[in-house]
Amino acid sequence: MTAPAGKGTGAGGIGTAEAHAKVNLRLRVFARDETGFHGVETLLARTSLSDTVTLSAGSKGGPSEGAGSEGAGPGVTLSVDGPLAEGVPDGPDNLCWQAAERFLDRAFGRRERPPVHIRLTKRIPMGSGLGGGSADAGATLRLLAARWPRLETRELVELAGEIGSDVPFALLGVPMALGWERGRRLLPLRPPRPRPALLVCPPIHVSTPEAYDWLGRTDEDAGAASVLPGATRLAEWDSLERLARNDLEAPVLARHPELSELLDRLRSRDPALAAMTGSGSTLFAIFRDEAERARARRTLAPTEPAEAPRLLDVSLPV
Repeated sequence: MTAPAGKGTGAGGIGTAEAHAKVNLRLRVFARDETGFHGVETLLARTSLSDTVTLSAGSKGGPSEGAGSEGAGPGVTLSVDGPLAEGVPDGPDNLCWQAAERFLDRAFGRRERPPVHIRLTKRIPMGSGLGGGSADAGATLRLLAARWPRLETRELVELAGEIGSDVPFALLGVPMALGWERGRRLLPLRPPRPRPALLVCPPIHVSTPEAYDWLGRTDEDAGAASVLPGATRLAEWDSLERLARNDLEAPVLARHPELSELLDRLRSRDPALAAMTGSGSTLFAIFRDEAERARARRTLAPTEPAEAPRLLDVSLPV
């Protein structure tokens, strides 16, 4: 792996790792493949916003409830806390639970599995396009692989891709990467110098499958993968600004005009770039300095606090 798993947690501890939110600086969506999924080309950047994942030895009295588990013996337990813990599942629907289940199944097979407890501290808004669940799963896999190094990197990446499209990027723990094939093929990149950014997280949930359906892309109008500059040029902000694009942005904004208005307000402050990340609903803007970001934040000051988007100062890529 290309990044340390995380710091130790003392007696009984497996480790602690930060699970960083991502933004898509670029997201091209192409025709569906034979499995029914769209091909993508994406440029992923890791932000300073993160959840925290802590793994420790679990209770031997707490059998896993994960569906399809083949391993014998105790399994995975999960607790969720933090400022954005409300509504986050603390069972098999959680991606870090699924990551632990799949890892233990493959690493131990039918042998007795060690009990593992996951403590997840949530700071990344759920269902926002920032990849928080995927980041949590990737951090979980890194910690488990460091504690029980039984799987090759190729197997870990394959396992991560089975959980979700953004999990392989989170697993690798790099600041920036190009991704293809639903994120399962990744090219880590040397990142440019981090810049201040603003995340605008409105209280709107956008379903990822619906966003892709709204795109309405077919084999006939999908086009071909674009030609990108070399990796050296991708470490320069001038190149990244020209490449910024999200094919899902137009169809999502057409159905959520309030998002379109927010993005117009962001762009009126002349950031280096501003766009929607993933399938939304989070918008982001990258600025040349912190004074520009502060002025943009004032532009978005809520007139109706109850419906106001959450504004988060971050830096990226980190």
